[in-house]
Amino acid sequence: MDELDAAVCGTHEGARYWFNKRDNPGAVMSTLLWMLTLYSDVVILYVAILGGWGIYNVPIYLAVSFMALISQLKTMFTNPGAVPRHAQPLIRASESGIPETICGRCDAYKPPRSHHCRICNRCIVRMDHHCPWMNNCIGANNQKHFMLFLLYTIIECVYCLALILYNLQNGVTYETSTAAGMVYALLAIAIATLMFVATMMYNQIYAIVTGVGTIDRMRKRGPKGNFAPVPWVDVFGVDPWPMYLLPTDVKYRDFHRVMGYKVATWEIAPTPVPPTPVHDDPTEGKDAAASPAEPAASVV
Repeated sequence: MDELDAAVCGTHEGARYWFNKRDNPGAVMSTLLWMLTLYSDVVILYVAILGGWGIYNVPIYLAVSFMALISQLKTMFTNPGAVPRHAQPLIRASESGIPETICGRCDAYKPPRSHHCRICNRCIVRMDHHCPWMNNCIGANNQKHFMLFLLYTIIECVYCLALILYNLQNGVTYETSTAAGMVYALLAIAIATLMFVATMMYNQIYAIVTGVGTIDRMRKRGPKGNFAPVPWVDVFGVDPWPMYLLPTDVKYRDFHRVMGYKVATWEIAPTPVPPTPVHDDPTEGKDAAASPAEPAASVV
């Protein structure tokens, strides 16, 4: 059973579903994230039932909360851009003078701006950092989902603060002390979450605009050399812009350019066509030339 589970899900190459099972603190923190989000949903609904604010706020807030949680799941279960072991450098990278790097842990090609994650045990393309709240790395393939999670969480926090501060300003009291305690606890959670998430959103925007991710910035690698701004289409894909707000899979115009590597394919050259025999009879030679031998099919 363990062997079957390892083959189905994991972060190793060949796993059918991407899921990080190596980070126990990440599992705890991602669970805590869900608990805090669901707690805010309960408070918004409970206080609305008591008349603390309009009931129409409930479906709006729950819709934003739903999008935040779906984006979190999409970030956690999406391959962030793990480099396969048989990856090869692009020809354009070699021609432009970008050095070929071999990862000492994977013993395989390491594309530019990729890093090896010791938790996922894989090299990740355009890796920004390993986020325990997502229980996954943030890389080229799930950066969109992570930014959507940050966006919807910011909207949640602002919505909470707007409701609570409006009641405080207008002297609205709550029917029970339990409701009041839940609201003030939500106020503290919303303020702390907003400060943290806004900082993370700034880091992501900075990484896109400058091409310098969190890891490179912490290692004091400035925007020079191979660093360049990341096109927004490389983050959100080629879908129409309304799809940018949904945690759908990213579609790239040029997958190899975005990932910085190509995957080798084995080709068997077609069998050479035998030469047409030369005959003394001109009529027989014309018949042979009119119906040449069919070339052998190539196998890719």
